[in-house]
Amino acid sequence: MKSKYIIALTIFLAVSLSGCDSVLDKDDLTAVSETATWNSEILATAFLDKCYKDNMPSFNGDYAKYCDEGNGGGDFIHGMLTSVASAGGPLAEYWPYDKIYTLNILLSDIGSGNLPVEVQNRIKAQALFLRAYQYFQMVKIYGGVPLVLAPQDRYKDDLYVTRNTARECIDQIVKDLDEAAASLPSVWDEKNFGRITKGAAMAFKGRVLLTYASKQFNPNNDRSRWQVAYDACMAAQQELAGNGQRALYPVYKDIWTKENTSETVITTRFLDPVRTHNFMAGLRPLEFSVGATGNHHPTLDLVLAFPMADGTAPGVDVDGDGVKEQFDPTVTDARGMFWLNRDPRFYDIIVYNGAKYPLNGMPEWFQGSMFTYKGGEDTHSPTTTGFYSCKFSIPEKTATEAKDHGDMDWIEMRYAEVLLNLAECAAEVGNKSEEVYDILKAIRKRAGITANADGLYGLQPDMTQQQLIDAVIYERQIELAFEGKRFWDMMRRKMFSDLKGYSRDRIEIQVNDEYVSMARKDFITMIMKDPDLMTKNYFKYFTTKKWRIDETYQWDVKDNYYFQGLSRKHFEQNPKLQQTIGWEDGTFDPLQ
Repeated sequence: MKSKYIIALTIFLAVSLSGCDSVLDKDDLTAVSETATWNSEILATAFLDKCYKDNMPSFNGDYAKYCDEGNGGGDFIHGMLTSVASAGGPLAEYWPYDKIYTLNILLSDIGSGNLPVEVQNRIKAQALFLRAYQYFQMVKIYGGVPLVLAPQDRYKDDLYVTRNTARECIDQIVKDLDEAAASLPSVWDEKNFGRITKGAAMAFKGRVLLTYASKQFNPNNDRSRWQVAYDACMAAQQELAGNGQRALYPVYKDIWTKENTSETVITTRFLDPVRTHNFMAGLRPLEFSVGATGNHHPTLDLVLAFPMADGTAPGVDVDGDGVKEQFDPTVTDARGMFWLNRDPRFYDIIVYNGAKYPLNGMPEWFQGSMFTYKGGEDTHSPTTTGFYSCKFSIPEKTATEAKDHGDMDWIEMRYAEVLLNLAECAAEVGNKSEEVYDILKAIRKRAGITANADGLYGLQPDMTQQQLIDAVIYERQIELAFEGKRFWDMMRRKMFSDLKGYSRDRIEIQVNDEYVSMARKDFITMIMKDPDLMTKNYFKYFTTKKWRIDETYQWDVKDNYYFQGLSRKHFEQNPKLQQTIGWEDGTFDPLQ
């Protein structure tokens, strides 16, 4: 049974009421006083736990839609935002100062009670992390934002704050994380698993500084920023691998389905029935999801990006000349069978036509396989790309369990990302190629890629600095697929600027003419008897067409999109705020 830090509000209320000594006690029985809160470790921790619930991230299908992982992105992708920033998705208007206010209350008042200093410091440290997290979320979107570091009194304080520079914001975020790390344990006991550890705060600092060193914030590529980020990532990795007891978990697909693994660094915890989500149901085809669908339809681009089982570049040598040809799902030879002999992570992430994916509730005649051909699934809301994703899925759950009782934890940061952050910084700093190779090989070894005769797991030998950087970014694309990282990688490295005119692809699979009149049950029953269905006989039954996702409008992300403008309501509420350069006559430089 799970032991979660999320506390139900009913429990909080019960604790509140149990604090009354008698029926004659005149304290407000419907609320917990400020004095009582900061004099009680139970109540102070409950206050903190509510802050965890309000501030920690969760499953979000939008990130994939705004990059090359999925289908979507709308006006942002196609460069059609209006003068008022309205990108939506991960760049939707974000201004969590109500949450920051609550955190500031805790940070300013925790010392007013009589709790032991060590207890105060640990509670405060977790709140500092949460505040740093929220400020970083804003800085990624807007650049500099107002730094409000104490509770504001509407009657005494000047509420018309101005925007701080990005440098000031990053400095404050780093300061909060350093202070948090100094008071946090390397590990918590099992019942507190999920709370921020020393290593988690350090690793998040590494992510912050990695972002600040990247092209979005560092267009002139100041190498000193990469060195600072490298030092932070190295310190985090050493803490996590040592006292923090973190390591790559041996089985890639089990990282999310098994709790409390060695891979987890930062996590948002769920517990049925106190706190649940329906994200797993949304990954499934409609007929197996009780009305929830539409999460993570992989693009053909992502599908074809995975390396081969030996780690080498995707493709197949069809004529034996030693040169690989690119996969093409529309041809009927080996180039069209892109699902064969791929990186093992491919099968833990991608659901393709005929893939083994035994969802609970499937008809017996499916024999545990998923079919995405036209007519092979419910005609209402079929996959928009020809694919589904099985990452974060637990096939054994019923559709109702996946929709109404989903309590898989969201892992915001895992040890693999910590290693990849370190590898990217090492590659950017230069003269650390052995370190980069070691990390990439460790990631690929865990994935199940073969070492090969040279022991490089498919990596090119003697890569240049730029090749090493590209190899790390590529590994991030595969290893961290659908974990909400690819969009931010493309933002911080300004990859959208190199993809103007680009269009993502999807496929549509149809039954060949001679079988088109067969009922779905009869057709699937027939083809499942063919032992060569997914190899030489596949194109006997199916024809595949490739289509553009971005057919009418191609990618055209504008330079000003890397830092969004503030919505008009903020200027109506605070005339001292400045608009971001590039938006409505903006004068605020987000790079300051």
